[in-house]
Order: sequence, then structure tokens, then C-alpha cells
Amino acid sequence: MQPGQTMVQLEHDYSGLDYTLNAKIINPSPMDGSGIYVGSYLQSVSKKLALGIETLYQRAALDQTEMSSSYLAKLTGADGKWIATAQFQPIGILQATYWHRLSEKVEAAADLQVIAAPMRRDAIGTIGTKYDLRMSTFRAQLDSTGKVSALLEQRFAPSFAFTVAGEIDHFKVRVIFFTPFYRMAKYLNLSECCEGRCRCDDREHKLDARGDGNGTATGTSTFLGSFTICRLIL
Repeated sequence: MQPGQTMVQLEHDYSGLDYTLNAKIINPSPMDGSGIYVGSYLQSVSKKLALGIETLYQRAALDQTEMSSSYLAKLTGADGKWIATAQFQPIGILQATYWHRLSEKVEAAADLQVIAAPMRRDAIGTIGTKYDLRMSTFRAQLDSTGKVSALLEQRFAPSFAFTVAGEIDHFKVRVIFFTPFYRMAKYLNLSECCEGRCRCDDREHKLDARGDGNGTATGTSTFLGSFTICRLIL
């Protein structure tokens, strides 16, 4: 969502003995009926297998409407330690996921998305893991586009936690670190900052003109090479 925009979302779930219904409405307008409307139905056909359908209807204006449906399948292990899902859209998109609880504190998952539409052919695979420690949680994932990301959340109290996250894009040669205090990104071309502006985490920050510590700086290191720091004190 872009700055200055608002969003309204209404959602309702209903669970029967062997089925579930879900209805979701995003940004509805009673004046012209515009908005996004999503409905899904999942039916258990056995203790392990469930099949369903999801339909999305989008109306941006009176003469701009779009509707699409997808078919769902969910397979659950006998002990509940693993779940496999598949979602297929007739336009040529297939997404499959697999989740497995390896132990009480360790989980692993994989995701595969294949696009075989007339105007686009692509496939992205992702694997990830999650470790639950006594007072912290660590998550990491790697995808086929060369992106490696990790997140560490340290809990000091039930209502207070400190989070550090990072992402390395090997194909674009970019490194981004996120903390509550700074964001750092590496670029192949630093000319983006030549006119006093620099992009970092898809946001623009001006150079530090007020002396408050917010702005950009450049440097080099053995690990990062040439890099740009976009600093924003929260």
C-alpha cells in the first residue's frame, strides 16, 4: 500500500463438520460496487485430503471488471507433522507448498510457483526453515532467483522484542540489512545518489541536510565492496 492510501478489509470464516467457508472483501464501495471480493470453499473428502475452490472478483470501475478462479488441494500427514498444498489457476499458474515439522523447535518448508501463461513463462522455487529457541526465533530462506534472507527475533519480554533481518540478492549484487535503527543496501551503480537522493528498501531518503543523522553515506568493505548506507533514525 502506498503512503497516503487507506485500505478496508472485511473477512469472515465459517467452519462446518467437514468443510470451511471464507469470504473476504477489500476496499468495497457502496456507491459503484467497486472493490475486491474473494470467496473460498474447502471440503474434506477424507481424513487426509481436502479439495476446494477459490473465486476472486475485482471491480475497479463500472466498465473494468475481472474474475478468476483457482482450484485447491490440501494433503495432511497422519501425525499432522507435514502438510502439502497445491493451487492451480486456469490461466496457467501452479503453486505447490510443503511444510514439515522436523522437531518440536525446528520446521522446514518449500514453495514452488510455475507460470505458463501465453505472455510469460517463469518458475520460482523457495526453501526455508524456522528455529524456535527459548527466547528467540530464527527464520531463513533461499529462492531460485539468488535471494538469501534471514530474520532473527529476540524476545526480552512478552510485549517487547528486537528484530534484525537481512537479504542478499546474488544476481543483482545487492545486500540489505534491516534493524530498528538503519537500513543498508549495496548497489552496482551509485549514480542514484549523485543528485542528493538515494533509493534504499524501495523508499527515497534525502541526504542528511539537517544534521540529524538521517541520510546516506558511501564506503567500501571486504565483504560488501562498494556500498551505500541509507540511514533513517526511527
